[in-house]
Amino acid sequence: MEDDKIERLRERILQCPICMDEYKDPRILPCHHTVCLNCLLDYVRHSSSSGRLFRCPQCRSDICVPRGGVKDFPPNFYVNCIQDELGSRPYFGVCDICERDWLISQYRCVDCDLDICRFCIHEHRLFKHDAGRDVTIMRIETGNIASYMASEKGCEIHSGETLQMFCCTCESAVCVTCVCETHKKHETMPLVKRLMASQKDLQFNLDDLKAEVKSTNDSLTELRSLRNKVQESCEGTTTSIRLRARELAMEMDKVAEENIERIRTTTTKVLQEVDSYLRELELLHDQARKGCGFLEDLQEDDVSLELFASFNKYKKGLEVIRKSVVNRTIFTQTPQFEAGKLKKIFGFHFFRFGDVRFHKQKLVFMEQGHVTRSSRSGSSEPPNICSVLKLVSYFFFSLLIISGLLILTNNLRTSDHVCMEDVVGWLFFVHLTITSAFAFYKSRR
Repeated sequence: MEDDKIERLRERILQCPICMDEYKDPRILPCHHTVCLNCLLDYVRHSSSSGRLFRCPQCRSDICVPRGGVKDFPPNFYVNCIQDELGSRPYFGVCDICERDWLISQYRCVDCDLDICRFCIHEHRLFKHDAGRDVTIMRIETGNIASYMASEKGCEIHSGETLQMFCCTCESAVCVTCVCETHKKHETMPLVKRLMASQKDLQFNLDDLKAEVKSTNDSLTELRSLRNKVQESCEGTTTSIRLRARELAMEMDKVAEENIERIRTTTTKVLQEVDSYLRELELLHDQARKGCGFLEDLQEDDVSLELFASFNKYKKGLEVIRKSVVNRTIFTQTPQFEAGKLKKIFGFHFFRFGDVRFHKQKLVFMEQGHVTRSSRSGSSEPPNICSVLKLVSYFFFSLLIISGLLILTNNLRTSDHVCMEDVVGWLFFVHLTITSAFAFYKSRR
């Protein structure tokens, strides 16, 4: 009866005429009517074109907004006092999870838009959201009514019985009937006492979880640092490899340019000699053709002493040119490139760029009036002091290796006790012998 009077009082005195809900920050107008501040702000913004003059939503009186704006309307202290005496209107929402109408929802999950009771909130917090996600859960102020606060769990075996006891043997909450029947010989205790004792266990669990959080946080920090270090090392190493590859490419370009310059220099000398001889041969060819044409055009009446004198002078000049081109020897050098190979042995890269060899050829032209090809040709260069020294070093090194191999072979044959070092040494000298033979063979090709 008393609650009905309070509700009627709220509807008559504490209800805003705009939002039809209980006043929130009530402001009194010059016409003595009261409106919520937020409702008044919206009302003035939508109903007044100038923002300074509007009509009261109840009596339609013209009201001017103060200089400071709508917020300068004075608060209604009378309404505030009544609200303080009556208190805020209690909330009696039902839990959206268990939907028990006798259980009041005391929490609200903003992310899930659910009203949740104090028993379902724990499972919702632990399992319904991701671990790293921040969840907004608000506590709702509810009315202090006993019937709505009776939110104890019921027994699953005996319907209508509340769980008031705790079986220590089965580690489960039971009702009084269960204690007298199935748990008669078990160790039991009041559920309230068990819950109070469990608070200490929760504190211990809290301490353990805090320690675990600290430990995992330190490990995460160290692991992230390690990951960044590995990533930086990978990027730095990749950059170094690319720089080294560019340096090697530049070095290879340098070696290639040196070889190309060597080929150009040698070829230029050969071409200069060939071009010079070519011009001389062209001159002899032109003079010979000129003489042929002159003799073919002669008539019988053209024969005279002057003719013979001119032709003898022509033959003398032609003989001078012929002497410079007859039996002319031309030495040519044709370049050839033998590309090297890339080998990988025990993680080491062995790279040989290649060798430039000149194929030398001797050509004799205009020998006894005919063009005679080379009297001697070959791909090997004339022997010089470097070639001789290289040949002597090959011979001396091969003799030294073969001598060592023979000595080790004799020791292995005559020794009564053969150790591992002798066998390894003998195999090493065999390897050197075979390698030297292949190297010598390739150098003489």
